[in-house]
Amino acid sequence: MLDKSVKYSDSRLLEVRLQVGIASEILAQYWPIKNFVHHNPLHEMEYLHFEEAVKEAQRLLGGNAYLGSETYRQFYGQGLISLEHIDSVLAPISAGAVVQLSGRTVAKADVLKAHLLQGLSLASLDNILQLVEHSKQRDTILLLAEHLASALKPSDAEADARKCVEDDIQSLTKNMTLSDWCDRTFSTNITQFINNELTKWCGAFVDEGQSVWHLPERKKTLYGTWKSLSLISPCPDECKRENWISTLRALPDSPEDCILKIIEELGISDSARNDYFGLHLGSLPGWAAFLKYRASNPEYPWQKEYPADLTQYLAIRLTLEYCLVNQVCLANLNTGASHSAITNFMSSNPLVYFMLRQRAAGKLNVDLSRKIDRLSLSSGRAIFENLKTIAENYLKNEGETYSKKTRQQKAFQLLELARCLDIPPQELLASDPASLVEALDWLEDFPEEQHGIVWLKAMEADYQNKLVEQLAEAIRIRRESDGADADLEPHQVRPQSQSIFCIDVRSEPFRRHLESVGRNETLGFAGFFICFIGFQSIDSKHETAQFPVIMKARNMVREVPRTYEHHRVERSRAGAALLKDTRALLHNLKEHFITPFVTVEALGWFYSLPFLFKTLAAVSYRDTSARFRKLIEPPVATTLTIDKLSQVEATEMAIRNQLTVIRTALREHFSFFRGSVQTELLEAFRQAAMDEEKPLDQLQEMLPQVSVEKLKAFLLILREEYKIIPRRLSWQLDRITRTGFTIEEQVYTVETALRMMGLTSNFARLIMVCGHGSTSDNNPFESALDCGACGGNEGKANARTFAAMANKIQVREILAKRGIEIPADTYFIPAQINTTTDRVDLLDLEDAPTTHRLDIARLYDDLEHASMLTSAERCTQFPELTEKLSPQMASKHVLKRSADWSQVRPEWGLSGNASFIIARRETTNSISLEGRAFLHSYDYLTDPGGKLLEVIMTAPQVVTQWINMEHYFSGVDNQLYGAGSKVYHNVVGNIGVMAGSSSDLRTGLPWQTVAKGDSLYHQPLRLTTVIEAPTTLLDQIISRHEVLKRFYHGEWVYLIALDRESGRFYKYSANGQWQLIEKVKSAPEREEVPNS
Repeated sequence: MLDKSVKYSDSRLLEVRLQVGIASEILAQYWPIKNFVHHNPLHEMEYLHFEEAVKEAQRLLGGNAYLGSETYRQFYGQGLISLEHIDSVLAPISAGAVVQLSGRTVAKADVLKAHLLQGLSLASLDNILQLVEHSKQRDTILLLAEHLASALKPSDAEADARKCVEDDIQSLTKNMTLSDWCDRTFSTNITQFINNELTKWCGAFVDEGQSVWHLPERKKTLYGTWKSLSLISPCPDECKRENWISTLRALPDSPEDCILKIIEELGISDSARNDYFGLHLGSLPGWAAFLKYRASNPEYPWQKEYPADLTQYLAIRLTLEYCLVNQVCLANLNTGASHSAITNFMSSNPLVYFMLRQRAAGKLNVDLSRKIDRLSLSSGRAIFENLKTIAENYLKNEGETYSKKTRQQKAFQLLELARCLDIPPQELLASDPASLVEALDWLEDFPEEQHGIVWLKAMEADYQNKLVEQLAEAIRIRRESDGADADLEPHQVRPQSQSIFCIDVRSEPFRRHLESVGRNETLGFAGFFICFIGFQSIDSKHETAQFPVIMKARNMVREVPRTYEHHRVERSRAGAALLKDTRALLHNLKEHFITPFVTVEALGWFYSLPFLFKTLAAVSYRDTSARFRKLIEPPVATTLTIDKLSQVEATEMAIRNQLTVIRTALREHFSFFRGSVQTELLEAFRQAAMDEEKPLDQLQEMLPQVSVEKLKAFLLILREEYKIIPRRLSWQLDRITRTGFTIEEQVYTVETALRMMGLTSNFARLIMVCGHGSTSDNNPFESALDCGACGGNEGKANARTFAAMANKIQVREILAKRGIEIPADTYFIPAQINTTTDRVDLLDLEDAPTTHRLDIARLYDDLEHASMLTSAERCTQFPELTEKLSPQMASKHVLKRSADWSQVRPEWGLSGNASFIIARRETTNSISLEGRAFLHSYDYLTDPGGKLLEVIMTAPQVVTQWINMEHYFSGVDNQLYGAGSKVYHNVVGNIGVMAGSSSDLRTGLPWQTVAKGDSLYHQPLRLTTVIEAPTTLLDQIISRHEVLKRFYHGEWVYLIALDRESGRFYKYSANGQWQLIEKVKSAPEREEVPNS
C-alpha cells in the first residue's frame, strides 16, 4: 500500500525529471497539425549510428526500421536495385568465406545473396511435418535430414523452454513492462487499457478549442486534473472501487513524488528506470511526443494556461499500472506487484511460466488450452503443481518429435538453398554433413531481420550511382558544347528574368519547365529567404513563425493596410467578425446535445446544398464561395512593416492596438455598438482603464445612457480580461520594437542571401522571389504541403519581405560598396506558387514600376506556360490517371484536385525526395531530376572561406534531412511512424488526428502521402547530399560541427563532393575518408592556360 507520508529530497525529484528527459530521447517533438513540421522521428537519437538508433527504437517503440523483404524484392524486380550493389554490400559480411559441397566450391556471398533474393528462412516447426509429407521431394528431404543428424547439435525441447524463460527474466523492465508481462502471461489487457485511459485524458486535457464542453479544473496541470477528477469519476472496470480510491487518496500532489513512490513499490532498480520509462513513453509515442512539445515550449499559449509534461504523464501511467498489475499478481501469484516477485515466480516455476506463456500466445492445441483453462487459479499452490505436471508431459511428448522436426526443417531449408544455387540434391547427399551445417549456419547468422539494412544500402548505392552518372553526363555535355573552361569562365548573357524558388523538391520540375519556355534563369534557396520573422497578417491576432523550427526569430513583420485602403478596413473587419460569429454559432448548434434535434430539421437543407455543390462542381463552388466572401469581407490591399519603427511610432502602434481591442470589447458587451465607434470615445475608455484613479466624467458625458456602475464594471473587464493595463502596454511596446529591420539588418539579409545563392552579378531586369503554399479541401495535413523552411506556413510573407528589402535604394547603395552592384533597372517582385495547382501569383504589383510592365507581362506568359507543362508532368504520377493529359487538361485537373473535398491525395507533396544538391544551376539545368532533389544554388568561388556553405550545411540541410527522415520512417512503418490511412482519421483537439474515435495521436505522414494503393510510391532512402566544392573545404566545415559529424559518420546522411575543375565525384565514408567514385566517365579536363 502506498504511504503518503514519505517525502523525497529535492535532489531525488530532480533526478526523476532528468531520468524522464533521458528516456524521452526516443521521442521527437510533435508540433500541432496546423503547423505540421516534417521532422526526424528519431532526431534525439542521432548521436547514435543510424543502425544502432533504429535498433533501440525497435526495442522501445516496436517500430520497423526497414521495409519488408518482399517490398525490396519488388524494387529489385523494377530495376531499382542492382546485383552489383547487392554484391558490394554483402562483401564485408561474407568476408570471402567458402565451403566445399561434393567438390563444388560454394561462396558464402552466394548463399547470403540467395537468402536475400529468395527468402530462405526456416519453415515453421509447427507444420514442418505436414509440409514435408506433401512435398514432391519428400524422400530426398527425409534422406537429407538423416544425413544431417550426425553434424547437427542435439535438440532439447525442455532446454529451449528454460532458455525462453531465462530470456524473459532478462527482458523484464528492459524490453517489457510489468503490465506487458501480465498480458503475455495471463492473457490480460492491461497495457491496452492504460493506453485507452491516457488517450481519453490527454485528448480532453490538451484540447485547443475543438470541443464545446471543456475538461474542468485544467489549470491544475495534467496530473492534478486527473488526480482530482478521478476521485469523482467512475472506477475503471479492471479495478476494485475501494482499492482504486484508496490508491488515489494516497498519491502525493507532486508527479515526481508519485513516480518515486510507484517505482519503489514496483521494485524497479535505478539502473533500469531509463529503459522502463522509455517503454512506457513508447506505448503511446504520439501523445507523449505532443506533451514533449508542450513542455519544451513554455511560452506556447495553451501550455502557459494548462501545463502538461511527460513527468505528469508518466505519473498517471505508472499509477494505473501499479493498481492493475497488483490486482492481477494478487489473484494469480498470491503476492503484490513487484519486479522481484515476478522474477522469483519465473525462476522458481520455469515450466509453469512457460506453459502460461504458450497458452496466452495461442501456441497450444485446443485440448491442452482447455485443460489449462479449467484449472482453478484460486487453488493456491496446487495450480503450479498441476501446471508443472502438464508442462512436463507436454515437453516430453514434444521432445519425442522435436529433434525430428528440427532436422527436417534444416533439410527443407538446405534443399531450397540448393535449388537457388542450381546444386542437384544428390550432391547434397554426397557432401560432408559438417559442410552442409556450415552453410546452414551462414543462413542462421543472416536472418530476415538483418536483410533490411543490406537492401537499403544496395538501393541507396544504386540511386547514388544513377544520380552521379546523370550529373557527370550533364557536365560533360556542357563542357563539350561550351568548352572545358565553361565552369570557370561562365557566359555573362543577361537573362530575361531570374526567379528564386524554394529548395523544395516540387520546385525542380517547375524550374526546369520555366527555363525551357524562355530566357529565364532560376535559382534555389531556402524558402524563408533568411528572413527570420514572426509574421502577423492583417486578419490575425497572432503571429506565425516564418522560419525553420530549429531556429529563433529575430524580427517581427506585420501586414498593414495600404494608406488608400483605410475606408475598406472597417468594413472588412466587420465582415470577418460576422463570418466568424456565424461559424461559431453553427458549430455550437451542431455540437450541443439538444439543438441537433432541431437544427437537423430546420437547417438540414442548408447543409445539403454545399454538400451537393462541393461534390458535383467543386471548383465552381469554391470560386462562388470566394466571391461571396469578398462581398461580405472585401479584400484589403496591404503592405508590410519592413522598417524598424521609432519609439514614437511604436507607442502610436501600441495605442492603436489597444483601441482596436476596446472597440471589440464594446461590441461584445454593449448591443448598441454595432457600427463604427468614435476614436475619441475609444481613447477615453483607454485612458480610464490605464489609470484607475482617473475620474469618469468624460465617459459619462459621452455615454449618458450607461450608468456609472456599468462603466466601472466594463473598465474592470477591460483591465482583467482584455489586459488594457500599463504592464501590458509595456509588453506590447517591447514586442513592437522588434517589428521591422534596421537598414543594416536589411543589408545583411539581402547580401547573405545573394552571396549564398551565388547571385552577385549579371542581374536580370526582373527577379522573382517566389515562396510557396498549397490549396486543398477537407485536409487536416494541408500545412504539411506548405513551406517547411517557413515553419509549415506559406512563404509569401518572406518573399514580400525579402523583395521589399532588395528594392530599397539605401540597401543597394551599401551593397554596391561591398561589391554587389544591383543595376538601377533591376526590380525584385515577390510571388507565391501554389504547389497543388502549379499557379504562380505575383504579389505587391502596386509597387512595381511602370517601366517593367512589359517584363512582368512576359514573365506572366512564361509562368502560365511552365505551369501547364509542370501539371502535365505531375499528372503522369497520379495512380488514378491512366491516360496522358495535355497541358491544358492537366492544368484543369490539378485545379479540380485542389478543390475536391474527397481527394485523399491533392498532390504528392515531398514524396520521392532522395537528394540535396548544393551547386550552381548550370550543374543540373540540362537534366530532369524527376522532382526528387532539393536544389540549393551555390558557387564556392564566391565564398572563399566557406562561411556561406557552412550555413547551408548546418541549416537548410538539417531541414531537408528532417523532411527526408519523416518520409523514410512513414514509408517503412506507416502505422507507428506515419499516420495510417486518411480514411480513418478524425481531428482531435485541433492539434492532430487519431484513427477512429480513440487511438494514439498520429504524428507522421498518411499512407496516401507515401503510397499509391497497396504499394509504395515514395522510395525510403536516406538523404544523399551532393556539394560542388573542394573536399578540403568540406573537411574543415565538418570538423567544426557536431551535427554534421552525426549526419555523415552516423550515416543518417550521405555526402558526395563534386570537384568543379576535374568533374570527378568523391564519396565521404563513415570513417571520415573520401573515396573516388569509380565507373563514372569524367568530364573533359580543363586545359591549362600557359603563362603569358
